[in-house]
Amino acid sequence: MTQKEKLLHVIAAKYIMSEDIEIDLEGNFAEVKCLQELLEISKSLKESLDTNKSFDKIISILKEKKQITKKFENLSGITWRL
Repeated sequence: MTQKEKLLHVIAAKYIMSEDIEIDLEGNFAEVKCLQELLEISKSLKESLDTNKSFDKIISILKEKKQITKKFENLSGITWRL
């Protein structure tokens, strides 16, 4: 994993944990848009787990997250670890 990939994952983890972050991301529009979707669904999954949402709701979110993760990995070449 490159330094940029490590930094991306650190920043993503902070976002998912609802910590304050200030960063400007640069890159291809499709990659940045997909990353935004991936961050939002990852955060939604964490919140659903934290609030004990129904099993069916969590499975639904996981399926969507898996699709977005695959799309992000194909667009960026970065293996998503969160």
